[in-house]
Amino acid sequence: MNAREAARGIASRLAAAGVPEAQFEAELLTREATGLSRAQFFAGHGIDLDGEQRLESLTTRREAREPAAYISGEREFYGLHFEVGPKVLVPRPETELLVDLALRECALDDVIVDVGTGTGCIATALAWTLAGDARGATVLATEISGAAVIIAKQNALRNGARVEFIRTDLAAAVGRADIVLANLPYIPTDEIDALEPEVSEWEPRVALDGGADGFALIRRLVADCAERLRPRLLALEVGFGQAGAAAEIAQAAGAEVSLIKDLAGIDRVVCCRWP
Repeated sequence: MNAREAARGIASRLAAAGVPEAQFEAELLTREATGLSRAQFFAGHGIDLDGEQRLESLTTRREAREPAAYISGEREFYGLHFEVGPKVLVPRPETELLVDLALRECALDDVIVDVGTGTGCIATALAWTLAGDARGATVLATEISGAAVIIAKQNALRNGARVEFIRTDLAAAVGRADIVLANLPYIPTDEIDALEPEVSEWEPRVALDGGADGFALIRRLVADCAERLRPRLLALEVGFGQAGAAAEIAQAAGAEVSLIKDLAGIDRVVCCRWP
């Protein structure tokens, strides 16, 4: 059997399991199992017995709606590669907005803090991009999960990024912060089970659950920034339809607020500044 023939059969199986973009995913699984390049895949290279067995194993996992990133063990973010697994949330492309914003806002000798770092993707991308930058910024990352801290440290190391990791609840152990970035859990508790299986059944609930209304952790971080840290900028990633409520929380804490849209036109980042 050649690779393209195998992928056609896999696409049918994935579609029957409800996997979105089944044809594209079938190609990725086939190439992952066989090590073929995209050109080799489209040229119809054959698959040996070992490749067929690996492909069957990967396909079975994806039929069970295990995220593709967990199957491959990595995800690209900001042009870098990150180890991922069931102990951490899979990085999303819209989160790159936080990195872009911090790079624009960074000033001389700033301390930039990524709160709830997970895979470490935000902090690592920032530190990697700022390496050798004349502004001399320091990048810190906080995380309450010990397992996630281990993965985040490995990701910073594999990408050659200098990040200081602190295991703490939100920013509790942070003494100074000029810019605070946070992609905190923001899904209301009773909405998690209705999400696609890749999220609800596989990703760590602690990385999803934002409390009854989705803003439990956001409220705490906003309060800490307003009352203690007083950063120049707090940037919060939020879910669809949440920007207005998040803005109200920040404004009630005395912040001036602006919003940044993602590529889909959704208000995705809430920027909070205290006068």
